[in-house]
Amino acid sequence: MNKNKLSALIAFSLAAVSLSATAQEVSTDWYFTAYGAALVNDTDRDVKENLDVLVGVGLGRYIAPKSSLDFTVDYVDRDVGRTAGDGWSSTALMASLRHYIGARSWQPYVLAGAGVSRRELDPASNSVIYVPAFQFGAGLQKRFGASTAIRTEIAYRFDFDDNAVAGENQFGDLLLTVGGVFGLHDAAAAPVTAVDAADAPVVTPPPPPPAVDMDDDNDGVLNADDKCPNTPAGEAVGPDGCPIAVIIDLRGVNFEFDKATLTTDSISILDQAVDVLTRYPTMKVEVAGHTDAVGTDAYNQGLSERRARVVYEYLGGHGIAADRLSGPNGYGESRPIDSNQTSEGRARNRRTELVKQK
Repeated sequence: MNKNKLSALIAFSLAAVSLSATAQEVSTDWYFTAYGAALVNDTDRDVKENLDVLVGVGLGRYIAPKSSLDFTVDYVDRDVGRTAGDGWSSTALMASLRHYIGARSWQPYVLAGAGVSRRELDPASNSVIYVPAFQFGAGLQKRFGASTAIRTEIAYRFDFDDNAVAGENQFGDLLLTVGGVFGLHDAAAAPVTAVDAADAPVVTPPPPPPAVDMDDDNDGVLNADDKCPNTPAGEAVGPDGCPIAVIIDLRGVNFEFDKATLTTDSISILDQAVDVLTRYPTMKVEVAGHTDAVGTDAYNQGLSERRARVVYEYLGGHGIAADRLSGPNGYGESRPIDSNQTSEGRARNRRTELVKQK
């Protein structure tokens, strides 16, 4: 890349970053910098010593919470020629953008800068040359107190000089820098505007919150909506606070055809019902039998009663006290839970249930 294109690219990059950063809300306070550097000369330079000392000062300001822009001027004096006694000086005017990473007290950063370097022969011979320069690097800033910091950084600075050494048109020097930053300021707090009490608007306090309704029986329904107060603890209730009917469906309890005799499979299901009632000794249930709509009403009524009695007697014979069993009651075909027009619906309607009592 030739020097004109490279210089233009660096200038454009710095301008773009600067414009982006200034769009943020930042402090306008300026700070002062002073620094010294060990400058390792490019080996292509015609100088006696590879190592020189550079000193500089600058002004800077934060343009974003994590970015600062510094304007610096620094100076270095070199001896010209490997054997000659003459020398020349170089003064660089640079604008550098630093982006900080990390907490306020210890902040690593990266930097990029561009500017112009002024080279003057020594002794003065009216031979002054201005050449473009740019630099990039990284460093660490350590805050001491509210307004002071120390910077240590390493940077690589290029300048483009067609006249310094025959056959060379650009040089790169390494800078190892230590410096101080003075006059730092944290962002000021937003000002508080005093308001005269006479001019202050009158604010009407909000009305007190409505009284909280209670739930005396702790069933999850407030007293105002509870239609069944004092429900026993642990009782399942509906939205109105009243107990929900609990039905133990004895589906699978089958009888021999047109009889009230239990099949073998039905006995295991009834044994499970006995186990439930044994584990909940305060539960009382109604033994209820139902049929589908096939047959006459009278026949179905009698059949449902006989089958309910078989279940009732089985439960009583297996340790369930009679005062916990209501019935047996037969309801025939009067309480279907599905349609009697399909075989599936009729199968659901042929059932024996244990209905939990309040």
